[in-house]
Amino acid sequence: MSKINIKNLKTTNFKISEKKEPEGHVTFGKYEGARLNDKKHGFGVFTYSNGTQYIGNWKENEMHGQGNMYWANGEKYVGSWVNDEMSGNGSYSWPDGESYVGTWDKGSKSGYGVYTWDNGDTYIGNWLNDERSGYGIQILNDGSKFMGEWKNDERHGQGIFIDKDGVSHIGTYENGVKL
Repeated sequence: MSKINIKNLKTTNFKISEKKEPEGHVTFGKYEGARLNDKKHGFGVFTYSNGTQYIGNWKENEMHGQGNMYWANGEKYVGSWVNDEMSGNGSYSWPDGESYVGTWDKGSKSGYGVYTWDNGDTYIGNWLNDERSGYGIQILNDGSKFMGEWKNDERHGQGIFIDKDGVSHIGTYENGVKL
């Protein structure tokens, strides 16, 4: 059995880089991981100069596949990436306690997901381009609930509001206002 030494490691696809990538997006930092044709490809860790760190899969210099991003400000994303953007299933959390768990498309909340605000309010339902859209349930921290249709991040269409005392109010909403 032969020993692995630094000389042997240099012949693998793993390398450390501290350069700006030719694509032009901000990538100053340090990369440790797999490469193919001198591009980040496979599993690797990129630590940006500001302390933000991506740990996960790469495809031709782009975050692609499963990966975790830890921003220097305390934000965190764990999930799927496609062409450098959050796409597919993933969870995002902010330092103030807010979080989103659900589907992403090109960096936006799109599809089904659950968003929890720092005050305890929660929305469970459909999203489109970072806005509540389609059917969803909003549970407020006082115990009241809204179940119904949403558009452009507002109650819009048919819905039922159940107040904190359990009284139901059925109606039609337009741009967040009950008609």
